[in-house]
Amino acid sequence: MAAIQISQALRSLRRTPAFTLTAILTLVIGIGAVAAIFAVVNGVLLKPLPYGNPDRLVATWHDLPPLSMLRTNQTSGLYFTYKGLAHTIENIGVYRENAVNVSEAGGASEPQRLAAAWITASIVPTLEVSPLLGRNFTDAEDLPGGPSAVIISEGLWQTRFGADRAVIGKTLEVNGRSHQIVGVMPQALRFPSSAVRLWLPLALDPHSPNSGGFSYNGVARLKPGVSPADAERDFQTVLPRVVEQFPTIAPGVPMQLLLDQAKPRPVLVPLLEDITGGISRTLWMVAAAAGLVLLVACANVANLILVRADQRQREIAVREALGAGRARVLAVLFAESLLLAGVAAAGGLGLAWLAVRALALAGPADIPRLAEVGIGPATLVFVVVVALLVAVICTIIPALRLGRVAELSVTLRQGGRSGTAGRSQHRLRGAMVALQVALALVVLAGSGLLLRTFQRLHAVEPGFTADHVATFWMSLPAARYTSDTSIVRFYSALQEQVSALPGVRNAGLTSRLPLLAHGMNQNPFYTEDDAQAGSRIPPLQIFTTTDADYFQVMGIPLLAGRGFDRFESQRDFEAIISQRTAEQFWKDPTGKAALGKRFRGLPSGPWYTVIGVVGNTRDTALAAPPSQTVYFPEIVSRDSINGQLAGTMALVVKTQGDPVDITAQVQQVVRSLDPTLPTYEVRPMEAVLRASTAQLSFTMSILGAAAMVTLLLGAIGLYGVLTYLVTLRTRELGVRIALGAAPSAVARMITRQGLVLTGVGIGGGLVLFALVARFLKSFLFGVDTADPVTLGAAALALIGISALASWIPARRASRVDPAGALRAE
Repeated sequence: MAAIQISQALRSLRRTPAFTLTAILTLVIGIGAVAAIFAVVNGVLLKPLPYGNPDRLVATWHDLPPLSMLRTNQTSGLYFTYKGLAHTIENIGVYRENAVNVSEAGGASEPQRLAAAWITASIVPTLEVSPLLGRNFTDAEDLPGGPSAVIISEGLWQTRFGADRAVIGKTLEVNGRSHQIVGVMPQALRFPSSAVRLWLPLALDPHSPNSGGFSYNGVARLKPGVSPADAERDFQTVLPRVVEQFPTIAPGVPMQLLLDQAKPRPVLVPLLEDITGGISRTLWMVAAAAGLVLLVACANVANLILVRADQRQREIAVREALGAGRARVLAVLFAESLLLAGVAAAGGLGLAWLAVRALALAGPADIPRLAEVGIGPATLVFVVVVALLVAVICTIIPALRLGRVAELSVTLRQGGRSGTAGRSQHRLRGAMVALQVALALVVLAGSGLLLRTFQRLHAVEPGFTADHVATFWMSLPAARYTSDTSIVRFYSALQEQVSALPGVRNAGLTSRLPLLAHGMNQNPFYTEDDAQAGSRIPPLQIFTTTDADYFQVMGIPLLAGRGFDRFESQRDFEAIISQRTAEQFWKDPTGKAALGKRFRGLPSGPWYTVIGVVGNTRDTALAAPPSQTVYFPEIVSRDSINGQLAGTMALVVKTQGDPVDITAQVQQVVRSLDPTLPTYEVRPMEAVLRASTAQLSFTMSILGAAAMVTLLLGAIGLYGVLTYLVTLRTRELGVRIALGAAPSAVARMITRQGLVLTGVGIGGGLVLFALVARFLKSFLFGVDTADPVTLGAAALALIGISALASWIPARRASRVDPAGALRAE
């Protein structure tokens, strides 16, 4: 029986190819959109982490409310305190992520710059992940001065060692020092991110008197039945006891002072939420946009089905008159809807696969777990469920139009003429068009606000010039560059030789570039004239190490004083500060009052003298206020504890032409100075600037595409309703024209009906947008959710598109031949 009904449905759909093709293409767009976004949401937000009992894993943070610092890391002292005294956790570990230079012993292959993580030996048992080969770090390897060991990823094992199972015991040169490979971790371990290719022992000292700064990320495993809130209370109780073993943060800075002033409060967040928290709001908003596209697609197809149902009233009446039961008629209708939804689901899956592939290749780099996204079984099940729901909806709509038995004779007598559609059917179709317009307005306004935000961000002055600036990162391995003198000598030669290259205007060096996480260091600075310096911790400042030419290359203006000298003549214990730092400490935005002032990084440390004040830069984000920054010179330091010398630096090169053109020449200079030193993160500064708004661009692109699709489908829906309305009213329009109505008046009447539906949809859309706009607020910069320019532009765009969609059937209505219309009736 089912085969017969499907066969009948197939023949019926073949008889109306225009309807069938339009409905399938519309549903492909809707189903493909939700399938692609579901695959991303499932892979990033919903799928459990690939660790043992992942629901019991939490990220450990601290809030320091008096310092306005949220989600700060762990100190080594706090880690050992929680590990030894907290009773609500089974284990805890800390880590930090960076990158290393990697080469094989003897130089058997080209050196690489690979992402790495320094972890405590407790991390692997905390995550409950077993090595694919070998073992975890031992306690001895996790102590300062312990044996040099390294664990590599399955990917690195396959690409660099050809999946050789005898890799355990071999050596790998990491930052110029030989490390023995003790383990291979499975591909499932993407910790702390999917980019990490090897792990090294963090080697913290449990016997140091200094707790250290908040420098390490933490992860803990809760005991069964313990909630994060329970563990937070436990940590809060244990935290004050850190002073028993670690009385100071750093030499001369009591730990108790930090506890009294900063009042650190432990914050434990489920690990999955912590990993995805930065992207979850964006993905859910994109998912909502995809859902709106599906709703608009369904509304559009529903209108097509209503039109087709009206045209099939006589056919259905004949079927019932010949004895076909209501259930049998519904079964045929459901079979038709199932065929439409099934074909659309298959096409939607293909569209989703292409979209996911495109996202994996071109999506923002800061989307976590992106490597785990794919069209898997969960997505297939989701698409099947969506297709079934669409089929049910597409069946219910014509089912509601099935004539009752008492109306059978009327339907047959009227011969199924187009005039049988009543006012209620017109209202239903009109309501669906208004719904499409309303949803289109929501998505269009949302994408418009993001576009305005994007424009505002690009209008922000970042405080530096990105044009014609190339950047090259490099890290000198401590095993080969064992002294300050050797580091400074290398960078001095590099700067001198690159500056002499053809096409290069100037070259400078810095340990930190604006808008990047590399080299982010913050420290409190104690000023000489601060009477409270001994009783409180001063505000944190970002500190950066640079050379004399960095400010000129980056276009950061010198506001007061002088800049640094060349490597060979620069004096120690001098510093340059940003305008905001000068204003914060000495209340002088001109910077003149700061010149000659002294500060130090520790209460007992050496004094640094301010020799210059430079303009502010937006260091952390374009939407964030300018940063308070202190710049130190890259020179040989006389103080080994407080010295600011940096081994990892970015070379910034100001070029006359395209920065990409000098890449090979600069890398050749680096190779001539040190053939084993890889350069990494090689890109123009303009690319860094673009990357800072990559997530916003991604969201804006998705919402913009959704807006265009909903706008197009809404226009098609309005056009279809008005075209059908003209068909139904052919006789009436002919009579009007025969009685003297001007064709232009008929056209205006039809156009007015379309614009009325649009106006109703815009009104409903504004109400709906007001309800959902608060979810957009955190994405906006320099523009309000009720921005009249954006909302007005969205409404005008819809009116313009609707006027065009209404004009075509209106023009057709104005050309109705009265005699022909009356003869047809």
